[in-house]
Amino acid sequence: MRLPTLNQFFRHQLQRGFHAHGLTEPATVDYVSELLTRFSQSRALYALHDTAGRPLEYIVDMLQERQWAQSPEQGARNFARERLVTQHIGEYALFMSGLFRERVQARGQLNYYIAQGSSAYWHCADYEPNGNRQRVYRRLYYGFAHISNILNHLRHKQFPMARPANENMLVAFWRA
Repeated sequence: MRLPTLNQFFRHQLQRGFHAHGLTEPATVDYVSELLTRFSQSRALYALHDTAGRPLEYIVDMLQERQWAQSPEQGARNFARERLVTQHIGEYALFMSGLFRERVQARGQLNYYIAQGSSAYWHCADYEPNGNRQRVYRRLYYGFAHISNILNHLRHKQFPMARPANENMLVAFWRA
C-alpha cells in the first residue's frame, strides 16, 4: 500500500473541507495545502529571525522586521525582504489562527491575527506580478476569517491529535 504524501493528505482534506464550506477555488486549496505542508516543519514556521538569530515568534516582531525592511535609514528599501516578511505574516497568522486557535484566543489575539493576516495578504497581492498568484492572495485577503474558521473546524474534526486505541493511525488521518 502506497501512503499519501503530507501535501496530498492536506490537499485531500482541504478540498473536502473547503468545498463543504463553500470554497471551491483549486488554487486556494493548493496554496493552503502547500502552506500546511511547509509549516509542518518548525524551521519554516519560524523562518524569520532577528539580528541576534532568534526566531520571530510574534506578529508584532514580524511587523517590526517588515518596517525595518521598508526603512530608508538602512540604505535602500529592501523590497525582497519586505515581500518575504509580509507573506510570512499572512501565512503565520493563517496557520496559527486556524490550527492553533485555542493558543491565540488564550492570549486574546484572535482578532489581531485575523486583521494582520488579512492585511498581509492584501499587500502580498500588491507585490505579486503573477496574475494567478495575485488572485489567490486577494481571495485570502477577502476570505481570511472564513478560511481560518474552516481550518479550525478541520483541525477539530479531520486532523486528529488523539485517536482511540483500536483505530489505525492512517485511518484516523485519512478519515473524511
